Amino acid sequence: MYKIKEGLQLRKIGSHYMIVEACNGQVNMSNVYSLNDTAALIWQHIGKGCADSGELAAAVCEAYAVDMADALRDVERQLAEWKAFGLIE
Repeated sequence: MYKIKEGLQLRKIGSHYMIVEACNGQVNMSNVYSLNDTAALIWQHIGKGCADSGELAAAVCEAYAVDMADALRDVERQLAEWKAFGLIE
């Protein structure tokens, strides 16, 4: 089960998505992570309570014309990266 680290928010600026840390209404810009559309979709689904890599891969398949095996591999790789950066628990 995956959960977004408390205090992190996804922001969209123009056509770009970024993860930023917000505290007391202020945004900390020292650690900013940019996301493509697919990664932003995964992040949003985690935020909505989708915490299983299979569910997340299904959401990617629904949004994009991609094979489930490819989606699952990509989702798991993205989750591992976010976990290594401490963005998800």
